[in-house]
Amino acid sequence: MNTKRLVVLTILLAVFAMAARTPLDSDMWWHLRAGETTWQSGRPLLADKFSFTRYGETWVNHSWLSQVGMYILFRVGSYRALSAWVAVFAVLSMGLILLQMEGSPFVRAGAVVLASTVSAVVWSPRPQIASLVLFALVGYLLYLYKWRGKNRLGWLIPIFILWSNLHGGYVLGLILMGTVIGGEIVNLALGWEGEEVLAWKRIGTLALWGMAGALVVVVNPNGPKMWLLPFQTVGVSVLQDFISEWASPDFHQLVQQPFLWLLLLTFGAVGVSERRLDGSDLVGVVFFAYLALVARRNYGPFALVAAPVLTRHLADLLPAWQERIAARWPWFAKLHAYQERSEETINPILQQSVNVGILVLLSLAAVVKLVQVTRPEFVHEAERQVFPVGAVEWINENQPEGQMFNSYNWGGYLIWHLRDYAVFVDGRTDLYGDDLLGEYLSVMGGEEGWEDVLDEWDAGVVVIEPYSPLVRELEDGGWRLMYEDGEAVVYGR
Repeated sequence: MNTKRLVVLTILLAVFAMAARTPLDSDMWWHLRAGETTWQSGRPLLADKFSFTRYGETWVNHSWLSQVGMYILFRVGSYRALSAWVAVFAVLSMGLILLQMEGSPFVRAGAVVLASTVSAVVWSPRPQIASLVLFALVGYLLYLYKWRGKNRLGWLIPIFILWSNLHGGYVLGLILMGTVIGGEIVNLALGWEGEEVLAWKRIGTLALWGMAGALVVVVNPNGPKMWLLPFQTVGVSVLQDFISEWASPDFHQLVQQPFLWLLLLTFGAVGVSERRLDGSDLVGVVFFAYLALVARRNYGPFALVAAPVLTRHLADLLPAWQERIAARWPWFAKLHAYQERSEETINPILQQSVNVGILVLLSLAAVVKLVQVTRPEFVHEAERQVFPVGAVEWINENQPEGQMFNSYNWGGYLIWHLRDYAVFVDGRTDLYGDDLLGEYLSVMGGEEGWEDVLDEWDAGVVVIEPYSPLVRELEDGGWRLMYEDGEAVVYGR
């Protein structure tokens, strides 16, 4: 094993370690319950069974196949299996963009680290992680078609069929194809030439495959409703106002800043390098940067598009800089030459043994991290800091009467852990829509008419955070505090 391969494998192991976390996403729970229901019934769950506000209504469950997979993993390997699934899929997505990169292994490794830091915000035990892998796979097929002259576009048909059953993010793949088509039109309009510039015939071929991909997404239990799903989801205005992953980035938070670093570094490399900016690269980076600036949940797709573009220009830029540095400082050239001679004189067997040893140690470290963050006692303690564990235990034991009004962030957790109660709302925003989510927000804010909403829905139990503005209104309105701890309060009429 040579040094170049060692660098690549090391960086992928680092990605695995980054993505191996305690799986406690708020939406994970209702996905698990839906997967359990589908598994037990033998057919996809396409109508709501978990809320009393939308019970029985049609639910475009675009992630039914992912949910079944999540439930099987959880049933077989609990939290550890879910965490490993996220880590493996993170590695797959980064590995696919690694295949699209140019330059030295160290340039590629640095780009993967930066792209992983950006994407890590959306690495969670949800079907969305499958979308990242399929998005990267579509990007790889487009890379082969444009940059390597290899037509593997026929794989788009099974990819989009699978995608439409795993997650509703298939539209991102179609958008990616659209940016390549638009970028190639820009290339031709500007009169640019080169082997990588697609002729009109090849653009037409790509467009036909894109239309075929859009057509086959109906091959799923929801049928043509899948075409409308992206518009229905984006059309819920509460998403941008209330749900953090749909909000624009807040760059005062350090965790949001890697997106800026990747964006600025990409355009900086483009501006300094002598390589011409390809139209497809330009349109792709700009459009997905726009999507990420509108909603931070699009960080992942942006990183997968921008990182290969960054390496293409760094691969052109760094050798020229090395020559200039060597010309100005001769000692740099001598040091570089000495390093190359040293590598040539190292015993190949010794080098291979050392490299394999390093990989084994790194692999063990990654596995140890996975095991540590998914230990039952560790997970349970982390769960108590995020979810209303004590409140759920009290409700299951005391069974208070009445429908349950609950915090949106806990809806999925309650769906999984409170089997005798339906929720008021949870993370399925496309099911609830603006009207019901608006009612929820007015109640949580203690706005005028909040009690009328609870009366209308016959809500007799309220499970919310202790710092919610609704708490004071409940106390003033004569509601009774039945349970309280540092994470949750439970009120009854």
